[in-house]
Amino acid sequence: MKKIAFILALTASVSFCADQLIIAAGGGYKKPVSAVIENLKKEGMDVAGSFANLGQLVIQSRENKISFIVGDETFLKKSDLNITKFERVGRGTLVLVTPKNIKINDVSEIAKFDKIAMPDPKKAIYGIRTNEFLQNAKMDGVKDKILAVAGVPQVVAYVINGEVQAGFINSTEAVAKKDEFGSIIYIDESLYSPAYIGIARLSACGEQALCEKVMEEFKSDRSKEIFSKFGLK
Repeated sequence: MKKIAFILALTASVSFCADQLIIAAGGGYKKPVSAVIENLKKEGMDVAGSFANLGQLVIQSRENKISFIVGDETFLKKSDLNITKFERVGRGTLVLVTPKNIKINDVSEIAKFDKIAMPDPKKAIYGIRTNEFLQNAKMDGVKDKILAVAGVPQVVAYVINGEVQAGFINSTEAVAKKDEFGSIIYIDESLYSPAYIGIARLSACGEQALCEKVMEEFKSDRSKEIFSKFGLK
């Protein structure tokens, strides 16, 4: 009897997890997306977050375990994801940050540094934008000093720990951890392509009413306020 009860409990647990809506996002947007998820939970919805670089999330989504992805609009629309609906939530910006003990006034000063971190230049939103900026600003000379890591959260960790002298991240993380940086310099937006951020609803989200509620929440005034607070325009 106990064995049967255990099997039934395990089945219920698996069913519960299967019904849960997963909202994934690039690691650089963990703070605002987590705040939106908390609001959805308060409305009684069973939702959870998953955070990694977009390339990894796209791979995970092929297993039909992700209902939504929040990230770079261009990247998502060019992917092979089965997107059933898309809503833009704002525009991100590229930012240079330094450890607390290093102060600079202009991005050109990184020429004197030995090690600069950036997100993956092929898969990460702000790695791609960093590459564009360095080329357009004629700063290719610093490329030998670049340490490419998986994504924004890893860049932040390297900067805060003083393992690099500067790092390129997004405005959202710069705002979220502003007290942990020495300098925060916003990069001229004319020197890289716009980073429009949106939420993509995937075919794995089968419950029409619940899925639509998530999309509406991301468009709501309170969600816009959250994203604005964390640096999205």
